[in-house]
Amino acid sequence: MNEPSEGMTDSDSSGAEPVRRARGGWRDFWQLHVPLVLVLALCTVITVIEAKRATEGVWRAWAYMFEWPLIGLFTIWIWHRYRTEGSVTKGLVERWRERVSRISAESENEGGAGEPMSKVAADAVASVAGFPHPEDGAQPIEADPQLEAWNEYVEDLRRREPPGAPPS
Repeated sequence: MNEPSEGMTDSDSSGAEPVRRARGGWRDFWQLHVPLVLVLALCTVITVIEAKRATEGVWRAWAYMFEWPLIGLFTIWIWHRYRTEGSVTKGLVERWRERVSRISAESENEGGAGEPMSKVAADAVASVAGFPHPEDGAQPIEADPQLEAWNEYVEDLRRREPPGAPPS
């Protein structure tokens, strides 16, 4: 997992230091730095234009005047992630996998799949299905005649005019 891939450097093979992208090169210049400069220049120019419009009395321009610097900051964050991780989602995926494995381990320690559902979980499933929990002795919810009529109408409509077909 800590094996450096192409274009990656690893300062310590013991795994103490996370794998980082190698810096420099023309590829980084054209694919990271030039777009960053262009987007930041665009954000700056549009922020100045919106600030001028806002001072002239255009109320909507106030929102845009704050929105464009935020877009610029988001661009800097993406640029930083690509420079350090090589991807925007790489660190997020690793953290998500760690969280899923931790939750799976916790659920296995508590009993897991062989254990019957708890009363709360059974009540939740029953309420979604439209039936109360069988231990309560309550009767199932009766069918709604208006809902049945609606479902029949929708079925008839689909028979006459199938979805995706041109209207007749």
